[in-house]
Amino acid sequence: MAGEVMEHARAPEEPESGILRPFLIIVFALVALLLNGYALSHANGTFFRQIAPLLPHLYYIPIILASVWYPRRGLLLIGLVIGVSLGMVLFGLVNGTFNPLLLVYPAIYVWVVAAISFGQGGYLSRFIPSRRGRRARGGGTGQTLPRGEVPAPGQREDIDSLISTLGREDRRAMEAAIIALGRSRDPRAIHPLIGLLGHENRGIREASVRGLGGLGPGAVEPLISALADTDWHIRMGSAIALRIIGDPRGVEPLIRALSDENRFVRREAAKSLGRMGDRRATDPLIGVLSDQDTGVRIRAAGALGKIADPRAIDPLTRALSDRDSELQLAAVEALSKIKNSITSSD
Repeated sequence: MAGEVMEHARAPEEPESGILRPFLIIVFALVALLLNGYALSHANGTFFRQIAPLLPHLYYIPIILASVWYPRRGLLLIGLVIGVSLGMVLFGLVNGTFNPLLLVYPAIYVWVVAAISFGQGGYLSRFIPSRRGRRARGGGTGQTLPRGEVPAPGQREDIDSLISTLGREDRRAMEAAIIALGRSRDPRAIHPLIGLLGHENRGIREASVRGLGGLGPGAVEPLISALADTDWHIRMGSAIALRIIGDPRGVEPLIRALSDENRFVRREAAKSLGRMGDRRATDPLIGVLSDQDTGVRIRAAGALGKIADPRAIDPLTRALSDRDSELQLAAVEALSKIKNSITSSD
């Protein structure tokens, strides 16, 4: 089970937001830098003397965007702001254009980063105690729990307390509650944990997969429904959780997931079908040996090796001529497993 969660952790994020966000931050930062530099070089002009005090405010745009999009990088952003500000101060001293406001603006920038990072639940929030979510009910007693601790599952009110803990800002407390809910095998935990499969924090998603896997057959039907969710994180997490549970009811839905629009969902569906070993998946897995994503093809080959259906021999043999060396290796290993299975059955 731990191996499943670690692999889930290595699944990359979708590249669309990963490229656009840094690009926008860099563009706005460069525009602000160029305008401020141009104003300093034309300091004798009346117009630029009038607007010069306003230009540093342009830096708020990239700073706010970076703080909102990457709240867990709050300390890094603060260090970057301080470093750039010190460079500007030194530049002003060397060129005789030092402005005392250069010491004021960085302090404001740092405050903006810290405030947004804390508000977004970023890394800085660990250093500031939060009242929200610090009080949880322990068997109806209303006791206050230490940071990162959750009540043990067992009685009905304990399960309710664990579910309420999922709304905390403390990530460690949330993860502990998720794991405890998985161990409880209480069906009330299923839907809250499925909802967390789309959480922005990868650690929360990993814990949710493990928690749902621990809930057993009772989580199968809700997880099957979650394979149709609009959030690809939820669909991928559902495929992994179904693999952990291993219930045959998940085979047909996972076969349908092989045609999911998201390549990471298709990869996990293929791997899950291989782990479950049901021969109903043989033909669908053969079909995705021609998937446009190499990762899907590799996992499909691996899955066919685990299912060990002789019908996959010819398609896997053709995959040996694929241009990707990893797929060739996966096909070789799969063919070896199938042949060993045939030999042992004779």
